[in-house]
Amino acid sequence: MNTKQVEELTGMSRQNIRYYERMGLLEPAREDGNAYRDYSEEDVRRLKLIKMLRMLDMPLKEIEDIINDKVSLKTSVKRQRENLQTHQKQLQAAIEVCASIGKEKEEHLDVDGYLSRMETMERNGGAFARFVDDYKQVVQEEEERKFSFYTEFPVNTPGMFEKALRMYASERGMRFRMIKKGRYPEFMLGAHTYTAVRLLEKKKGDSGSAAERIICERKEQASDGGKVGIPAERRRLLRGIHILTTNIRRHRNRTVLNLLLSVLAVIILSFYLGNIRSTERILEEAPKSFEITGKIWNMCGESDHGLFISHQVLEDLYGSERIGEIAESAELMGNLSDDAYLSDGSSGEDGEVPDSVSLLGINRMECIQGMSQEDITWEDGEEESGKNWEAFLKSSSDCIVSNTFAEKAGLSLGDTSEFSLARYSQGLAGVILERQELKPEVFRIAGIYKEEPGREGGNPDILLPLDAVKAIYEKNDIVYFASALSFRVTEPMELNEVKKELEDAGLKEIIYGSPRSYVGIGVKLTDTEFIHSMESADRSLALLESFLPFVFLIIAIAGYIIPSLLFQNRREEYAVMRALGTGKHFCSLLFYIEHILPATAGALIGAAAGMLSGAVDPVSGVIVWGLYLIFYMMGAGAAMWRFGRFSIAAVLSHRD
Repeated sequence: MNTKQVEELTGMSRQNIRYYERMGLLEPAREDGNAYRDYSEEDVRRLKLIKMLRMLDMPLKEIEDIINDKVSLKTSVKRQRENLQTHQKQLQAAIEVCASIGKEKEEHLDVDGYLSRMETMERNGGAFARFVDDYKQVVQEEEERKFSFYTEFPVNTPGMFEKALRMYASERGMRFRMIKKGRYPEFMLGAHTYTAVRLLEKKKGDSGSAAERIICERKEQASDGGKVGIPAERRRLLRGIHILTTNIRRHRNRTVLNLLLSVLAVIILSFYLGNIRSTERILEEAPKSFEITGKIWNMCGESDHGLFISHQVLEDLYGSERIGEIAESAELMGNLSDDAYLSDGSSGEDGEVPDSVSLLGINRMECIQGMSQEDITWEDGEEESGKNWEAFLKSSSDCIVSNTFAEKAGLSLGDTSEFSLARYSQGLAGVILERQELKPEVFRIAGIYKEEPGREGGNPDILLPLDAVKAIYEKNDIVYFASALSFRVTEPMELNEVKKELEDAGLKEIIYGSPRSYVGIGVKLTDTEFIHSMESADRSLALLESFLPFVFLIIAIAGYIIPSLLFQNRREEYAVMRALGTGKHFCSLLFYIEHILPATAGALIGAAAGMLSGAVDPVSGVIVWGLYLIFYMMGAGAAMWRFGRFSIAAVLSHRD
């Protein structure tokens, strides 16, 4: 029977039949004179047997053992049944999980729970991937697929190449058939197809001679439409992994060097970027770390009270969004009226009635340096001090007196006293102070505060709500002037804008030593330390950021130089792989990944070290790792591109 008749009888394609012949599973007779195949009934039966067993998913190796009587059909079928039962159990486990997942909503899927369940099932016989088993099979095949030998005569023609291959097969009693002649021949050895390449090697210790080495590698062969055994794509992946792991182990020193260099580089980069981030954090937190306050002084910087701060200045300051917590005070002078003395006609414990009383209108506790609510004894008790303070500021007739003044005047909490009032104002010359009498006022003693000796600005006898003082000015139809004012800059990062607003309000920096003590007012800001810190941080940040592009450029250059150095003396290895049929892209990718993997691991170790040392936070550590790899891979890609630009024939013949 011819091939076409066999195709019809078996239902197999011509390609499959030829493949089984090359595998040694079938040896049809040849007609005399024309070498046409002549298939017998036994050949057809054997093909049907092969088809049946392949449909049972039996490996070709097992079928070959059956045909060659190495194992009985009964034993092989029993073994295959056990394999199928195991596979069925594995598939059933996967089916059950798939069915369960299909009932779940994606957003409510418990991935961790399913993983735990699958791992338990796998330990009990279920399997969801045979990756490890496939890898072991590919490794075993890789160990058998490649061999090499040396020739005793020059192999400089296709005929001599074929002669060397035939001699190798003959010496080992192996069946040989030439398929394609040439520089990279293709031949069959036994049941497998091989490609070969000639490599000229220099003998060690003998510079004047060379040896010719023949390297042979088995070709990948598809079977039954690619459905038999390991899928082609998975096989290709597993083979690549095997080559990578083998090369990494074989070039252990280079791998370790690459890893250590990456660890060191990422640690340095982590500390560098960590310095940038810490400097940025200083700039971000500076407004919280430094409190900038301002106070109005006379122009010579001698006094911060007894000033004449106009209503226009006050409006400008209160209208600014960058200024807050304004502590404003206004001074008055006064005397106790005669009927304010004690009812028995005495004048207090020391027998003296104060000749003059200092009154101060305030809107915040900060108007009196070092004063707190704990220093005040209220008419309603200390437990409601906060509430009493708020009530005091809103009052128009309450006052707080010092404990010293209360003792001298014989006053107690809840007493009511009348005061004759006056104020000082600037004369026309701007230097002479003039006393201006005001209408008397009656105040109730709502609290008594404790005086502190040596308090800056003194201890006023009487404290009044600032609004009450402004009302007194209005009653007397005179212009209001504040006598002291301090504030806090609420937006330190807008300090320049604050200074511009102060200057527009007529408040310039004070001039120490100026003779014009009473004419004009200025402002003093506690911004020196803040400005110094910000300027220093700005300079540091600018310097660090200016060198950052060069840092990444150095990483990219290192990514180019390191693989270039590590790939030295590996051109022959690359050329042999290419000559034996490995695609350029696949071959280059293997070499590239072989170099990138240690760099990736080293970068990960370096980033972890940076995080553990506190140089970078976890997020920044991941960013450092990613940035390093990006720039490193760019450099390594350039090195790999340059590495592959050589003549394969020149390298194999040692002309390059």
